[in-house]
Amino acid sequence: MSSLQQAKDTKTRTFTVILHWQEDIYVAECPNVGTASQGETIEEAIKTVFRRVLAC
Repeated sequence: MSSLQQAKDTKTRTFTVILHWQEDIYVAECPNVGTASQGETIEEAIKTVFRRVLAC
């Protein structure tokens, strides 16, 4: 089952994601669960932090 399907099958949750530019990369932080990720694009950073949030 894909992570997107798992998200659809669970209750709705709301998380805050803080995005910022750090030197040459986008950083996405989710203080609600204490995780962060990075990406070359905003979309990549958000996608990666979303996966980490689902894994928590």
